[in-house]
Amino acid sequence: MSEGEITQIPENINIVKELNRRGIVNAICSRNDFSNVESKLKELGVWDEFIFPRIEWGPKGPLIKDIVEQIQLRPASILFIDDNVTNLNEALHFVPSINVAEPTIIPTLLADPKFKGKPDPTCKRLKQYRVLEAKQKDKSAMGGDNISFLRDSNIRISFHTDIEQQFPRIHDLVNRTNQLNFTKKRWPEDIEEARKIFEAELQEEFNSNVGYVKVSDAYGNYGICGFYFIQRDTCKHFLFSCRTMNMGVEQAVWQKLGRKHIEIQGKVASRLDMPLVDWVSFVPDIDHADDGIAGTAPRPTVCLRGACDMMMTAHFLRTDVETKEEFNYPYEGWEIATTLRSALVNEALERPINRQIIAALPGIPENRFATATWDETADVYVFTFGQETFHGLYRSKTTGMTIPMGTYALPYYLPGGPFEKFDYTSVPYEEIQDKLPNTTRDQWNFFRSEFSFIGGFNKDIFVKDLRTLFTRLKRAGKTIIIVGLNSKVGRDLGILSAFGQVNELTLPVAREFGVDFIDAHQFVKSENDLAKDGSFGGSHYERRVYKQISDAILNIVHNKIKNMKTILPY
Repeated sequence: MSEGEITQIPENINIVKELNRRGIVNAICSRNDFSNVESKLKELGVWDEFIFPRIEWGPKGPLIKDIVEQIQLRPASILFIDDNVTNLNEALHFVPSINVAEPTIIPTLLADPKFKGKPDPTCKRLKQYRVLEAKQKDKSAMGGDNISFLRDSNIRISFHTDIEQQFPRIHDLVNRTNQLNFTKKRWPEDIEEARKIFEAELQEEFNSNVGYVKVSDAYGNYGICGFYFIQRDTCKHFLFSCRTMNMGVEQAVWQKLGRKHIEIQGKVASRLDMPLVDWVSFVPDIDHADDGIAGTAPRPTVCLRGACDMMMTAHFLRTDVETKEEFNYPYEGWEIATTLRSALVNEALERPINRQIIAALPGIPENRFATATWDETADVYVFTFGQETFHGLYRSKTTGMTIPMGTYALPYYLPGGPFEKFDYTSVPYEEIQDKLPNTTRDQWNFFRSEFSFIGGFNKDIFVKDLRTLFTRLKRAGKTIIIVGLNSKVGRDLGILSAFGQVNELTLPVAREFGVDFIDAHQFVKSENDLAKDGSFGGSHYERRVYKQISDAILNIVHNKIKNMKTILPY
């Protein structure tokens, strides 16, 4: 414009508009007077077709670098067009991997496969970058203090698990995201082929946690911005849209999911190992973040205690509530099971002599019996009792303290069924020293001499412990939920029978104390509802069943909150 009146080229204006409708955004870098350019482009009706205009009397190289940094795209995905070769070379100097071309390329853009883009008739992507532009201006106004800016941005994140319904967007994220794609694993471009691979991956490992993330802040709703797929403790997929770059979203999600291991592939435009992200809030759904409980209300803390059924249910629950998770784990060849007895043994551990006895035993990690059920540090307690069939019970000859002990190194399931257990005190040290190398002779001999084997599952002890637990938690004003066991569906008749007996003992006590009981048979009705892992019984279900159990738990929790203006001072 400084060199004379400009001539309108309708074809070029149409190209700009069409690129926007393909989800390909346009920016301006011009050596000119800003107000004059703005006025003229508004007159032509195209000013709003551009983002991040950099118009001033200075070198173009630094301006282009600034646009690339602000727009948060990889330079390799950006094309800079200029009629001055010096400007093109300057751009390459400041942004080495950027693409450059002279204006002769303009007529060919729409036919070039590289500019095919994706249909975006409402220019949604352009609007998203306008939001980013507004955010960058506000951050500059605050002196560039990014953390202060983020704290004022009201960033909200919600987790979701309905992958099948949102698979097209997830598929697009997996295959298109680069800068914040930590594993770089891709699916086939054909969406149905990709869907089959995803479903097969999901069946590979029973302990799988998969979900997507939605994000919003004071500037707008960014929709689905992230996807994670965790098998055991390793992320198979962990990726985020660049529209949330520098917001701390990927770090907050990683921290929330328990800092799972990631084999990072290639270059990633972010580091996960940063201090705790405390400027992000988690809500059930950002699309309804102002609806009562789903909005600013504090999230109740739910203690989940049980076996793999609770572990899988936790994947769905932790997106809506704060969780304290108490599940089984291995330790030096021993199985640390979260049985009811292992929680109630805390009553005996108030005596110093019992603590001394425990300290002399094998297979007891630090804090073996620590539990939120005894500390009363949760608002809601959810229990399942499938693990009651796992271990034998042993009673101290000195004090009468009863504890569970279990290891796969010795016979586990006996012909008599899940309730029949092997007596470890009958085994001399020589027979276990190779199987349990971390167990010393002194520990084993002390265990054998101090404890008597009293058998497997004991109905009287179980019911007494139930009553003690319910009395303690009810007195503290806590909400208690029992998820019943599957005793009807499957082929493992021994487990089904044992689980049926546990249900029969639990249900009347739950009713007596006004404890909510979720019947698993609402959701487990045929073998189609069981996990395809060969177990054919017990509490290994299809993922959708755990989602249904999670929804039933949340329904109880939310109803409690609605019925009490302040259920507890969360």
